[in-house]
Amino acid sequence: MHDLVLVSGGVRSGKSAFAESLLRHRYQESWLYWATGRAEDPEMEARIAAHRKLRPPGVRTLEQGFRDLLSSGRLENGGDLRESPLLLDSLGFCVLEILEEGCESWIERFSGVLSGRRATTVIVTDEVGLGGISGSAIGRRFADCIGLWNQRLAREATQVWAVMMGCPLRLR
Repeated sequence: MHDLVLVSGGVRSGKSAFAESLLRHRYQESWLYWATGRAEDPEMEARIAAHRKLRPPGVRTLEQGFRDLLSSGRLENGGDLRESPLLLDSLGFCVLEILEEGCESWIERFSGVLSGRRATTVIVTDEVGLGGISGSAIGRRFADCIGLWNQRLAREATQVWAVMMGCPLRLR
């Protein structure tokens, strides 16, 4: 496996822009942007549209479900997931997609896909460990699941970054 880079931070912390800059610096526009967010309301549609406008024009974008891609290991166009440098933005949406099924088996499957990659992978993820405990059961389940994934990925990563207020801080 080549480099695995984990970029974490809170909402609107600048983590996506920083993650993109890591790949842009090294690969210019020869990488794949896997956008995992789903527009289920007008506000989310606007957020996704804003993200699309900020992406470099030559970067290939994949808007494919986490479960489908992980199950097949193949891109919608038939390409192999192992080949291209990849930015996954954001792991939080992946967790939401499988939350009702439980996250432990998905962590193993995801780690298996990552270990088979031959290109750099940058993963943007949400940091939920700095806040309090959610008042809702689903909020607690999400925090627990993404917290476990973040810990696992941080152990496997060659670089770990925290982004706060637009300022990246290298943790490892």
